[in-house]
Amino acid sequence: DMRPESQFASNLQQQNNGVKIPPNGWKCQHCSLKENLWLNLTDGAILCGRRYFDGSGGNNHALQHFETTTFPLCVKLGTITSEGGDVYSYAEDDMVKDPFLEQHLAHFGIDIKKMRKTDKDMIELEIE
Repeated sequence: DMRPESQFASNLQQQNNGVKIPPNGWKCQHCSLKENLWLNLTDGAILCGRRYFDGSGGNNHALQHFETTTFPLCVKLGTITSEGGDVYSYAEDDMVKDPFLEQHLAHFGIDIKKMRKTDKDMIELEIE
């Protein structure tokens, strides 16, 4: 995995807003999509990903949230395992590594060791 480490990972400010994320059953906070979901690591918002050119994918709600808040890092729900997960940095406009992902997820009640992969990761999607 040659992804660069995010410059935001080591000093990411996480809100103490009481948000706890269940281990499954997620949906976008702005629409009812249940796949292609991204968890913002600053405030725990669960939002859908980008819409693709063919109209599939999400409704851009995670991107719009970044544009409103500038909270930079999110992880794709369903790609989280004890090995890590797909982390995207809106501020760096790239897939990145978050060496502190386990702590960042624990903040919102997610035990990375108990998570199972349920969605295609970005590498699998690129192969399709």
